[in-house]
Amino acid sequence: MIRQGIKEDAPFIGKTITEAMGHELCVGLADGEENLPKVLKLFTDLAATETAQYSYKNALVAVDNDDNRIGAIIGYDGAGLREMRKDFIAKANELLDWNVTVEEADNWESETNSKEIYLDSLFVIPEYRNRGVASSLIKSAIYKYRTIGKPFGLLVEPHNTKAHKLYKELGFKEDGVNNFCGEPMIHLSYNVNKE
Repeated sequence: MIRQGIKEDAPFIGKTITEAMGHELCVGLADGEENLPKVLKLFTDLAATETAQYSYKNALVAVDNDDNRIGAIIGYDGAGLREMRKDFIAKANELLDWNVTVEEADNWESETNSKEIYLDSLFVIPEYRNRGVASSLIKSAIYKYRTIGKPFGLLVEPHNTKAHKLYKELGFKEDGVNNFCGEPMIHLSYNVNKE
């Protein structure tokens, strides 16, 4: 079953984000292996809020028959990223000893834009992979946001051929390259209005 995220899902959503980002990007964000627990805390704390881009309100969670969390996806309207990012900046300044202002963050290369619904992070626990959970999460996110009328966008690492194949099977089309944390990522989009 797939359900709307709740505040109690915050630790799993935090794990979803760090798993989706991958070890290397998390180490870069943390400025070293020794700070990786702070990165997990950062995303867990943000998931427990109502206004961050990584909020439980922006998450859908897949659960098994015993209500154990087995996967999650985070999605949001890209038009709200600047406002939602304020929580991220404040929490990163606190936990990771950053000293970044919202205005400085405006100069960051954004992973999304105001013209799309962004599917930010997707994760399924290993024992439930290859069972259609990821596809169901993506389809549920599309259903949740379909009435906004914007295309959906996401990023995938160039070497992640398995994810790339899944997105293409679901109707996403490659349409360029975006940088995320300085790394080139393939941008794919899906237009719900062209079904």
